[in-house]
Amino acid sequence: MALITFQLEHGLKAMGSGDEPLLYRDVGLRELTSADLIDAQLEAEKVVVQNGKAVAYTSDVLYGLNLLGRQVEYIGEFKGPLDIKVLKKLHVDDFGLLQSKAQELDMALAEALAERGRSHSAG
Repeated sequence: MALITFQLEHGLKAMGSGDEPLLYRDVGLRELTSADLIDAQLEAEKVVVQNGKAVAYTSDVLYGLNLLGRQVEYIGEFKGPLDIKVLKKLHVDDFGLLQSKAQELDMALAEALAERGRSHSAG
């Protein structure tokens, strides 16, 4: 399973066991699994009542955030998956970097898969 690592600029703040403030910068992002996709979609599904009927829909925003949280293997001592509450604690720059690196990983995996398909069809 692919894993990329990088550092956050501002870091994730937490309190240590002795009430000392800690700052975690090291991040590991992993590739998504089928289970991640399914679980993220189920978590993003909401049921609302419209005109007296229950209607289910999936929020694209919640789905994306759930996927991102599942892709985080760790931020320092925080082990993934991260819930949205933890993602909200990130500085906006770090949140953007996390999204950007996750997209880079997804694109690299898609390119590798496409390359593998081309090499098999060329034979």
